[in-house]
Amino acid sequence: EDGRPSGVFPLECLHFSFLRHCFVQVAHLMALRKNENERIAGQVREAEEKRDAEISAKNERLRQELEKIRLSHAAQKKELEMQRERERQADAEDAARLLSEYQAATEAERENDAARRGKNISLKKYHVKQIHDKMRRAASEKVQELEEQADLRAQLAEEERLFEQYSEALIAQYRADGKDVKPLLMELARIKSDRR
Repeated sequence: EDGRPSGVFPLECLHFSFLRHCFVQVAHLMALRKNENERIAGQVREAEEKRDAEISAKNERLRQELEKIRLSHAAQKKELEMQRERERQADAEDAARLLSEYQAATEAERENDAARRGKNISLKKYHVKQIHDKMRRAASEKVQELEEQADLRAQLAEEERLFEQYSEALIAQYRADGKDVKPLLMELARIKSDRR
């Protein structure tokens, strides 16, 4: 009707169709970009969650190691105290037994001295020798016990030194990783106060 051949569209229609096509493409690209942003955000979240889980697991392992060290030290301290108490009791019993044996031997010597002075001299020497031998054995055992105590104290001191070295290295590692060392310092302070 407007003089154009059949099947030919007006220029305005072509322009509108092109714009519409462009808008559809832009919308499609924006949707792709949004999906890509969401995918990247999801990956970042997953990486952060994984990192947080690894840090939590590492902290739990550290806490368990520190607790094992604390329990081991407490058990050794208790064992040392029990050993000292056993030694005190054994010393008291040995002293009472030696005194009783000495008094019994001395009394026996007095009773027999009047009747058999000659025989009692050798008997007295024998008893004195027995007492001296027992006292020497007791002194030797005491020296051995003191040496064992010194070895145990040296072992505890070495464990204390290793614990201090491990704690300092751990704190340095935490600082180097940019982590807050305050919880770790508080836990170490608690363990040290328990050791005293």
